[in-house]
Amino acid sequence: MARMEDYGQDRPTEQDAVKAFAELLGPKVAEGLWGLAVLSLGLQRPVSDPADLRRVAEHMMEVGELSRVAGRSLKVRLITYEALARTVQS
Repeated sequence: MARMEDYGQDRPTEQDAVKAFAELLGPKVAEGLWGLAVLSLGLQRPVSDPADLRRVAEHMMEVGELSRVAGRSLKVRLITYEALARTVQS
């Protein structure tokens, strides 16, 4: 995991995302929905680009209420990480 030492933040990963969804939906459902979302967006696993992770999170937000919660949380984490990364690089 890439880490921004100045802020103590790890770069969000696909594994983190699926784990968060699994906490709400269960591991099999989370893995299946994530895989379908990745396929429907024309991406390949593992999804590593933060912009692509955000696209998958946004897609998952449209699946149902629980996945909306996990998807929004992931999206906020990605946006925060990207903003902090720009600050560190400046």
